[in-house]
Amino acid sequence: MGGPPGNGDLARAFDFILRADMAGTRRAPSRSGTAVLMPECPLRQDSNYLLASDPPPGADAAALAGEADRVLGAAGLRHRCIFFRDTLAGERLAPGFEALGWRTFRGVLMALRRPPRAGALPPGGPVLRVEASVLRAAREASILGYPWGTPEVARQLLDARDHVPVETRHYAVLEGGEPAAWVEMYLEGGTAQVEALFTAERFRRRGHGSALVLHAAEEARREGADLVFLCADAEDRPRELYRRLGFEEIGGYLKFTRG
Repeated sequence: MGGPPGNGDLARAFDFILRADMAGTRRAPSRSGTAVLMPECPLRQDSNYLLASDPPPGADAAALAGEADRVLGAAGLRHRCIFFRDTLAGERLAPGFEALGWRTFRGVLMALRRPPRAGALPPGGPVLRVEASVLRAAREASILGYPWGTPEVARQLLDARDHVPVETRHYAVLEGGEPAAWVEMYLEGGTAQVEALFTAERFRRRGHGSALVLHAAEEARREGADLVFLCADAEDRPRELYRRLGFEEIGGYLKFTRG
């Protein structure tokens, strides 16, 4: 991680994220970059946010928060979300946002660089490629398990996947005929993103997550992807799992949210 995104895999990964997992269905101009919007699913923050790609020189957190109020409020959104690819600029502004009552999320981008560490993984699996409909009820239940989860939030989070403009594949491990764990993969050209890994509580510590990530990555490689990456919480344990699986950090980002 470090300063502004440069060339190479980091720039490719960011560009892919904005076309895939964080895609909207329309955009609006902003004095600080671009408002990415998905009116069909307004409760999904990662499809309705201010991409702060070009903030005015010297702009502080209050100014950017005001710009988010202007462009996201005009779209009828109740939440606020600002996405920074430039980690140095984001870190400079983080204390100001937090003083205003916003939350800070620090993410890392990790690319597959090497084989998994020998002997570090339980077997997991077997992994199946499935239709999204097979997972919908289980994914809805997982969303409802969060404090912020409601039936309408779950519906919009799942429906937003229908608007992703790149190929999406779904993989799962089944136990007793029900989904125990699942993951998505977005694929286009030579780039693939592994996303939305989840294992139900009662099926954890069996290696399913590792098996799913590696299977999706292998499928991407077979399809010709020379960049396979994922996003992780910089402050959460899965980051260490991904390192054991052969992923290495290539950059970072910050999101500031309110509401």
